Amino acid sequence: MRALKIIISTIALALFFGGCAYDFIPQEEVIDPDDPNAETISFATEIVPIFTSKCVRCHSTGATTPDLSTNNAYSSLNSSRYVNESTPESSLIYTKPLGSHGATYSDAEAAKILLWIKQGAQDN
Repeated sequence: MRALKIIISTIALALFFGGCAYDFIPQEEVIDPDDPNAETISFATEIVPIFTSKCVRCHSTGATTPDLSTNNAYSSLNSSRYVNESTPESSLIYTKPLGSHGATYSDAEAAKILLWIKQGAQDN
C-alpha cells in the first residue's frame, strides 16, 4: 500500500511539474535613431518585414493606401506625404501606427523606421 502511495505521488508530481512551461520571449534591441554611427537600415530586409507583419493585412494592392506589399512598398512611400526627410519624426509612415491606428509598431520597429528615414529612406 505504501509503495502505491509513493508511485501515485511521484506520478502526480511529475504531471504537475511537467505541465509547467515558460516560453521565453527575447527582448528586441531598440536601436538609437539618433546614433550617427548606427548601421545602415536595409529597406528590403528590415523595413519591409515590419510592413508585412503589421500593415499588409489592410495596406495591400487594391486596398487602403499606401500599398505596403513587398513589391510596391517603396514606390508607394516615395512621396513627401508619407516620408518627411527634413523632419523624420513627423513622417506619416512613422507617426500613424504609433497613434490610434489599427496596427502599432513595437518600440524596436518604430526606432528602425525612424532611423531608416533619418538615413535618407533609401530603397536598399
